[in-house]
Amino acid sequence: MWKPALIGLLGLWLIFAPFVLDSSTSNVYNNWLIGLIVTNVAIVMSSQRLWERPLATAAGVWLFICGFVPSLLSGQAVVTNDVFIAVVLIVAAIAAGIHLREELATLDRLGVLAIDRV
Repeated sequence: MWKPALIGLLGLWLIFAPFVLDSSTSNVYNNWLIGLIVTNVAIVMSSQRLWERPLATAAGVWLFICGFVPSLLSGQAVVTNDVFIAVVLIVAAIAAGIHLREELATLDRLGVLAIDRV
């Protein structure tokens, strides 16, 4: 599954981007925090838990919004980087969530999952 790998690479890029791009201090800390969250989410995404994908999507939405917060703006390259990474992260996380739901529905139809219906 390529989506967790892509999300993990995006998280690692967010951690290392402040060393490559000239960023403000607040943007550095924001990117490190989001990068750590996204990288950890990608690591645990291999299981069939449902909470990782919404968390990765929320991190992408936060990163997108931060691209327009005046106190975090520190140059066009940083804003473009954050907004681009956010869009790709949101799309990959939503696609991973859709794929997981379809996979779980298929397993449920086959009777593989032991889910009690009450």
